[in-house]
Amino acid sequence: MATMEKSTPHIEKINDAYKLMVDGQPFISLAGEVHNSSSSNLAYMDQHVWERLVYFNCNTAVVPISWEFLEPEEGKFDFTLVDGLIEGARRHHLKLVPIWFGSWKNSHSTYVPAWVKRDQERFPRVMTAGGKRLPIVSCHSEEAVLADRKAFAALMRHIKEIDSNEQTVIMVQVQNEAGLLGTNRDYAPYAMEQFAADVPSELLHYLTEHQEQLSPVLKQHWNGTLHGSASWPEVFGSLADEVFTAWHYSRYINEIAAAGKQEYDVPMFVNTWLKQYEEQEPGQYPSGGAVQHMLDVWKAGAPHIDILAPDIYLNEFALVCEQFTRPDNPLFIPETRRDKATVANVFYAIGEHHALGYTPFGIETMDNGVDPWSAGFLPPNHFMVMESAGVGPLLSRSYELLHHMTPVITEYYGTKHLRGILQDKAYPSAIRMGAFRMQIRFKHRLGGDQAPAGGLIIALSDHEYIIAGHGFAIEFSSLKPGVTADFISIDEGWFKEGQWQSGRRLNGDEYRVSLGSEPQVLKVQLYEY
Repeated sequence: MATMEKSTPHIEKINDAYKLMVDGQPFISLAGEVHNSSSSNLAYMDQHVWERLVYFNCNTAVVPISWEFLEPEEGKFDFTLVDGLIEGARRHHLKLVPIWFGSWKNSHSTYVPAWVKRDQERFPRVMTAGGKRLPIVSCHSEEAVLADRKAFAALMRHIKEIDSNEQTVIMVQVQNEAGLLGTNRDYAPYAMEQFAADVPSELLHYLTEHQEQLSPVLKQHWNGTLHGSASWPEVFGSLADEVFTAWHYSRYINEIAAAGKQEYDVPMFVNTWLKQYEEQEPGQYPSGGAVQHMLDVWKAGAPHIDILAPDIYLNEFALVCEQFTRPDNPLFIPETRRDKATVANVFYAIGEHHALGYTPFGIETMDNGVDPWSAGFLPPNHFMVMESAGVGPLLSRSYELLHHMTPVITEYYGTKHLRGILQDKAYPSAIRMGAFRMQIRFKHRLGGDQAPAGGLIIALSDHEYIIAGHGFAIEFSSLKPGVTADFISIDEGWFKEGQWQSGRRLNGDEYRVSLGSEPQVLKVQLYEY
């Protein structure tokens, strides 16, 4: 058995700043998540996935580990895939974030073992108000949580035994996009009994203690004057069904996470299928999931979950980042789009919201739109096809740049000296940092074939800045009336393991802060007269 020779991966919080610590150093997970079925076969990973992650300069692989393979027969565990995935990540110098496809994946229970699927009496399914059974194991099932907890604990115990020294595994996602599709809550008799009972005192106490930070939607529906015995509709009005469901999902998953942490205490998070638009009803998106207006319920119900993390496919990227960045919740993006916007978004998430990680989904098929399970093994020219479309090489260059900048970036996490830039309708046209106002000029309009611009700025002092990203220019002006800003120097360069490496000094025709279509880094010094 491996021995613990150093601190395990963990999240540190100093004041309002969160940092993911790996091997004793701040770490930004520049990751790729593989398609759902890719990690079910080690040969497939070897032939079609690992090298793609290396090509994109990922430092982390996010891969599913499903209950059906881990425990094909109840009480008999098979760790072949787990061992192979950890070995493959090590061989390619990658960290690993397993996704526990346990009771739920995208609401449904398709990754549970056959012995769970067949036994619907022991593991009851969710029922709609009309009496229809759904392919979803109920979060009200005590037998289900006990079985899932046992399997997850075995997984984490095994990871500790084989990996606590090398620490390939740095975080774990518990379940995947949990919640109910097709109904707002479970209407089976056992669930109806729980809905008829009083709201748990733990939830009421938490909401009372944290009432100043509650989301506007929850605060609007919560009747904070009720104490003691009160029903779900009395306390939460028309939001009662979703709050009830969120509470029971969070308690279920918290129990799974607690059992896992007892075996091996690494950071654990829950990912969220977001509400897509204002009028969308619970059940059209996974009801009870940790969506924007349910975060406080999940914080109350799942204290062993370190991060509530949004899967961001919406166009309102900046807004979602803001909603999930809270004093009690760092931003981590476990899934996001892999189109032309992703290169701008990664700079913004890290710069503006000090994200712990960023993860485009389906990384092995980025750019060509071919899903591996529908195409079979990928064709020999697969690499060439993906590179020709443009997004892949840009992401690869951005990840390389950000990886080497991580020491200097994370030094400013939790401060106002690190800001993000994003070509977004909600983004301000100017910001203030240090001694200057910075007017942001984007080089292309949004839309069309042009990728949106993005970047980050670090104020090393009031007069010195690191600027990274692509597709924008900055004009500096002094904050003092009647005073003019001018440059001492504008240097191209790059970072190598956190250390600045100088390139050209720009002057004459290039005497301006302008970042082109390729991600790059500038170091700028100014003075005033």
